[in-house]
This record gives sequence, C-alpha cells and structure tokens, in this order.
Amino acid sequence: MSWRVLVLAACLPALASCAPAQAARDPHTLVVLELGDASTLNPIYSSNYYAFLYQNLVFDQLVGTGDDFADIPLLATSWKSTPDGKHWTVELRKGVRWSDGAPFSSADVVWTWQTLLDPKAGYPYRGQFDYIKSVRADGPNTVRFDLSAPNALFVSEGLGNWILPQHLLGNVPRNQLRQTNFGEHPVGTGAWVLKEWRHDEQLTFEPNPYWWGGAPKIKRLVFRIVLNDQARIEAMEENAADVDDGIGPSGYATFVGDRAKLRLLHIPDLFIDFIYINFTKPGLDDLEVRRAMMYGWDRKALATGLARGDSQLATSIVPAGLRYWYTPKVRDYPYDPARARAILDASGYKLGPDGVRVRGAVRLAYTLTVPGNGGANQDFVAEYQADMRDIGIAISIQTIDYATFLQRMEEMKYELALSGWGGVPDPDQMTLLGSDQFPPAGNNQMHYKNPAMDRVLRLGLVTVDKAKRRPYYDAMQRIVAEDVPILYYEWPYYRCAIAPRVRFDFARALPGIYLFRNVTTWTLNG
Repeated sequence: MSWRVLVLAACLPALASCAPAQAARDPHTLVVLELGDASTLNPIYSSNYYAFLYQNLVFDQLVGTGDDFADIPLLATSWKSTPDGKHWTVELRKGVRWSDGAPFSSADVVWTWQTLLDPKAGYPYRGQFDYIKSVRADGPNTVRFDLSAPNALFVSEGLGNWILPQHLLGNVPRNQLRQTNFGEHPVGTGAWVLKEWRHDEQLTFEPNPYWWGGAPKIKRLVFRIVLNDQARIEAMEENAADVDDGIGPSGYATFVGDRAKLRLLHIPDLFIDFIYINFTKPGLDDLEVRRAMMYGWDRKALATGLARGDSQLATSIVPAGLRYWYTPKVRDYPYDPARARAILDASGYKLGPDGVRVRGAVRLAYTLTVPGNGGANQDFVAEYQADMRDIGIAISIQTIDYATFLQRMEEMKYELALSGWGGVPDPDQMTLLGSDQFPPAGNNQMHYKNPAMDRVLRLGLVTVDKAKRRPYYDAMQRIVAEDVPILYYEWPYYRCAIAPRVRFDFARALPGIYLFRNVTTWTLNG
C-alpha cells in the first residue's frame, strides 16, 4: 500500500477541543476514537493518515497486508512475473461487485492506473510509480503490467493501491476529478460502506451487502474524532467507546493503571517525526546551519520529557521498528549546543545585537509552521524555540489548519514545518528524497537534491533480493545523516487501548492503520 504520509507528531500535547461522551449506544456498534478527520475519501487525492485509515474500509486493493506485513490476495487471487521482473500477470477475483451493485472487472483496474499515472489527474504519489509503463486488460479477469525495470515495491505498493470504479468516474475529465463529490460519497469493493460523515466529528460505516468476503461480524463501525486526552480517557472509562486508537502519552499513562479493564497495545510504530526544511530559503540551504540545528536541539529531552519516555530518540530516517533495515552506523547528533555555536561561528554566522546570527544578507530567523489547533504543541515549540535561540537562531511559530498546512507544503510556502512521515514496512524513501520527486510528482517538499542519494534510491528499488537491497538503504541512512535534509527527532510508539468486549487475536495486531486490516473478523461480547 503506498501511503507514506504526513502525520501530526505523535508525542505532542493533546489538542484543546473535544467531543462529548455518549453513555448509551448500540451494543452491536464498534466505537473507535481517532485524532483526525479526512478532507476526502477519494484515493486519488487523499494524503493523510486518517484518510487512508477510513478509505481502507471502503476500498480494496489488489494485494493487501497480512500477518507480519506479508502480502495477501484481495481483489487479486494471484500475481506472477516474467524472470526479468518487468512483466506481471495479475488474476482477479471473480464475482466481485461494487457497493452500488455494479460488477467489478479488469477495466476498473486499467482505468484506475491510467488515471493515477496521468499528470492531469494530480495524483500526489505519481512519481513513485513512473516505472509502470503500461497497464492493460487481457479479458475481464486478467490485468497485465509492464514495467521499465524490476521494482522491489511493485507488489506491496503498486498492487497495494486502491482500485476505483470506472463506471462512476470514467467519463469525468481527469483534470476535473478533484471537483467531483466522489470523495464525500465513495463507492468501493471493500467490506464497508460510508453511511454518514459529519466532518471533524464522526464517520459511520455499515457492511457492504455486496462484499465478496461475506458479512462482517460487527454490524456498524463508528469513528469519533476526539482531540482532547481527558475526553478520550473518560469515553473509554465510561464504556462510551471501544478503541482509543493512537493514545497520547498522558492517556496511556492513565490506562496503564487500569489494566484490569482495558487491554493495551504498545509497539514500535513505522513513523518518524521530524521538521521539514525548505532548501530554497537562504541559510537553510547551508549544510553547516542544518547540522548546527541538530547539535543545538535537545531532541532526547523530547522523548524523555514531553513524551514521558514513551518514544525513542530518532537516530536515522528509518524507524528502529524496521529492525532488519535500520542501521545505527551513521553520523550521530548528541545534544551539544557549544559545538553548534562553534559550527556557526566557523561558518561566518555572527551574533547580532538582538542575539540572532547574521552572515551578510542572511539572518538565521525562520518561521516554524505547525498543523493543528491553535493551542496545540505549545510546550514542544517552546522548547525548540529556546534551544534554537540558545545557539543564535530565531524561530517564530505559525499554527494553521491541516488542509492549509498540506497546501502550503506542496506550494513550498513554508520555511520549517513540523510533521512526520512513514507508515509502510519498507525502507524506501524515493518519494520523499528523490530529486525528481518535487510536488506534484512526489513528496520531496524540501526540494532536496543529491545525486548520490538518487543513485542508492534507484538501486534499492530495482534490486528485488532483500539481502542485496540492504546496503543501498544503509547508504541512504548515512547520506541523510550527513546531509540533514530534515531535522529528525523521534520514533513514536503505537499505543492503543481496547475494551474487553472487543474480541480479536491480540497477538496478530499490527500498528496504526494495520490494526483494522482484519476488523471484519472482530466480534463484540455484549
């Protein structure tokens, strides 16, 4: 599934708003608490974690995610390639219908991919699939993909893309697909149908009567958007909710003392939290400034302080949760403000009368853009500001809503931006770090360029053998640590509280969006 996305940093303080708990509710309804809404459930244009979470209920992929992140058949029953890995034949499941009753076929797969690869459609991940040269149907249940080169992620991310209905969207000009209401009223082949959507409040899903996998055991799913930690705690304690998905540190600490009532998940997540850097801004394009920022920022204090020890200090762009791919053998940035000041001194950035460093026309003063509620992240940004001020860099804070944040990132209308990235069990970072991945082709919203990075990213993708891929991603991590294209600071844990009436195989649980991969098999006991 190709859903490396921007996310709100997991360790940050809770947002200020809340939703009231509901004391009485249908015992056949699973109520899940979430921290965010989606702007659209149209997979062509969705770009945040919550959109992917919700639309994963409505839409199926050809290939899904099973235990230990293994590839499993969904709309596809089999897939095989020629020996050179460049030509793939995908056999589709027969008898599948869309949630409006229309038949699903290879024409839907072909239309979806032709649309995703068409620049007119504006698909933000198009650049990471430019190796797909053609997609064609060979009968109603067979699709053939031709690649320009073998690609290690073709099955998990290429065949892991959501498929859309040609019969509803096929006659819409591709440059007008964004303007349709499909994202508000999606039609998919997944197990669930969106029945109600009150933005920033609640989404309700009911079983898709045409789903090929049979009837889910739960009759209704409700995702309530509750931003305040205390409101989430109360909802779980009062049995007004069944799952608190993505608990904040304070909420988790409260639930730890209530283990008799709740089951808790606490496992390494697949995300990394960091600050984006706009390389087009003078000073930020200077490697020594970026390195000084890393040495001058007490990142460990965030993990042991604000996050209450419930996250890990990030020492690489690859999360430590990806144990096979992570390497600690990269440049380290221990907190050392004296070293940071010395680097800036040696680079000619001298302290001005206001305590801010200047070199010629370049003044080291920048705005950090933060997504979310106006009262959010206050402690975090205050500590970051203080650390930067201590080495002579002035940081002001601009807090904006998430939709505007995404737009400004894509348009490069920011200097520094607080966010995060990840979500897939693979180390590839082509769409984030490739020099040909500037928006809208990809997600290199820093405008970072390094030929050495481009080389290892390309080689990592065309090398299918896992052991042979690993050296390229070791090199990728070393280059990131040397170049500092982002200011990385933590690897969050995935934390989740689950009411005892919810029954599923706890041992098979995976973090984040993957928690709900088999929600059709869950049951509710009373």
